[in-house]
Amino acid sequence: MNQRYILLTSVLAAGSCVAQWAQQRPAMMDFRPATEQGNVHPALLPASGDARDGGDVVWSEDFANGFAGNNGVGAWTVEGPNGDIWKHTLNGPNGAYTQTSQRIVSTTVANGYMLFASDSANTDWTVTPPAIVATPINFDGALVSPVLDLSATPFVELQFQQRLRFCCSNAPHFLEVSTDGGLTWPNRYPTSTGIAVNSDPGTQTRKINLSAAIAADPTNVKFRFRHDPDAGSSHYHWQIDDVQIVEVYDYDLRMTAAANSTWDINTAMSYDSLKYTVYPYSQLRPLGLNMTVLNNGAADQTDVTANFLVEEGANVVLDQDVNVPNFPAGSTQTIYVAPDFTPPAVSGTYDVTYDINSAQTDNVPGDNGGTSQFKVSEYSYGRDLGTISAFEDGNGDGGVLILANAFYIKNAAQLYSVDVALQSGGDIGTIIRGELRTDDLAADPIAVTPEYEITAGDLNPTGGSHFISLLFDGAQQLDAGTDYMVSVQFYGWARCGVSGTSEEQTSFIYYISPTQGEDWFFTTTTPMIRMGFDPSAGIEAADRSNGIGLGQNFPNPSRNTTVVPYDLAVSAPVSFEVRDLSGKLVMGRNEGTKAPGSYRLELNTESLTDGVYFYTLTAGSTRLTKRMTVIR
Repeated sequence: MNQRYILLTSVLAAGSCVAQWAQQRPAMMDFRPATEQGNVHPALLPASGDARDGGDVVWSEDFANGFAGNNGVGAWTVEGPNGDIWKHTLNGPNGAYTQTSQRIVSTTVANGYMLFASDSANTDWTVTPPAIVATPINFDGALVSPVLDLSATPFVELQFQQRLRFCCSNAPHFLEVSTDGGLTWPNRYPTSTGIAVNSDPGTQTRKINLSAAIAADPTNVKFRFRHDPDAGSSHYHWQIDDVQIVEVYDYDLRMTAAANSTWDINTAMSYDSLKYTVYPYSQLRPLGLNMTVLNNGAADQTDVTANFLVEEGANVVLDQDVNVPNFPAGSTQTIYVAPDFTPPAVSGTYDVTYDINSAQTDNVPGDNGGTSQFKVSEYSYGRDLGTISAFEDGNGDGGVLILANAFYIKNAAQLYSVDVALQSGGDIGTIIRGELRTDDLAADPIAVTPEYEITAGDLNPTGGSHFISLLFDGAQQLDAGTDYMVSVQFYGWARCGVSGTSEEQTSFIYYISPTQGEDWFFTTTTPMIRMGFDPSAGIEAADRSNGIGLGQNFPNPSRNTTVVPYDLAVSAPVSFEVRDLSGKLVMGRNEGTKAPGSYRLELNTESLTDGVYFYTLTAGSTRLTKRMTVIR
């Protein structure tokens, strides 16, 4: 199954993106604690009377009576020029891009829920099959609660279930809070944080602390679910059900996010802070490990400690406490490891554990932690999860297809290959090539690898993790402090593995869209395309003997020039010869004494006729031979 996003107009700090239909893929990493991940809402409970305590439901709504309300206070209303798009329904959303099977799976869905039916409203129902209208409208509509008096319980959080999907730019879903009966709405909270454009993660429970928002006047509170047109979203849907206002406990620190780094396309000046999953030795740098924590309690907290624990297997690499002396009730703080943590140049998997605690006993200790993970490799630089979960094939029509990932080069390095994981399917014999690009996708590549013909042994099943290296003729010098792209171009039908999620405008696809034509687009499903810094790329374990390695020439077959990789574990005199099938010497080179290291020998094959040849490397007393083909 394919996923792609469309209409890339720029990369960093300018422009906007539009997206078309895409299927949800597994998240790269989910750093939210379990209480934020679940999709099962706690049972709706009646208020417990005058005596209230943390966890008590002080107000609830299940929409059994639609807009009339089933909350004991009053009716719901709508606002905005498109407020009438809010519907009370028992059926799922429907439209050009939506099916009724995408209905919310809420606790009380059987008695109805609220739907902002933007996809349906932007669908031309007069055609078969129904299609989105020529000029979709970015709708503005809000579902507004009755006025609530929360003065008896001013420390509360709003909990609700939702299911949503949006296209084609920023998320348009917000909870807004008023303390003057709806005259002004100064407090605004995004409700789709963590949901990628064009994704449907299913039914979610969201929790938003209202304590700070209602402090000005808790007697005159309104809240509304607003679909904001300024985000530029024209479809698909937003479903709301089982809304509760719950009194918070006195002491409850809640970790809402934890990550290895922080990326924000609106402020980032480079790709340095992307979520890389694999760091090569040459690109190790300080990582801004961070956690975002909410004081979800009714009381200010002091003497709060954030702990960052990094382990590689049984080895504790970092155990760092960061003190937060003052943490007011209802406030949110992002806490960074101090000082920044630089991973060691030791290959392995690094597990990060985040923990928050204080001198006070936490009333809800189950949401005080989070985890993340990254890897360190001697030569590989990656953003994917390492195993194929799906594939991208550009519609499988054998047309133009290029997939690209962005990378930041912290330290100057030499790039030897573009590494790619391919999924089974497609055509054996399809030609592909690797490309090195600047961060300007409209520009021609800086360098390209020789064309490579896919073999059956290159392919992976779902869950596979085998990468092939597309080797440049010579090492490509990458400058420190610079953004680059690496891409793979497919000349025919092949399937590039994808795994994990990419931040918007950081992974890209060039293909022929049925509606948008041939152009660059962005994708939030990560292509399994990596940078390769291994100078011995192309030399397999079977190609080695006595500390000497001889790789397969590339390209093979060769027309004009070809490159032969070899490496030495110890210093040795090196010579090279090429013979035809009869054993006749047709080419010879004396390379002199070479120090230990990896090398690439370029051969000019223009003088050779069509046919099969054998090339032999002699290093000291070791001789290694491989076969190559020359074509005209």
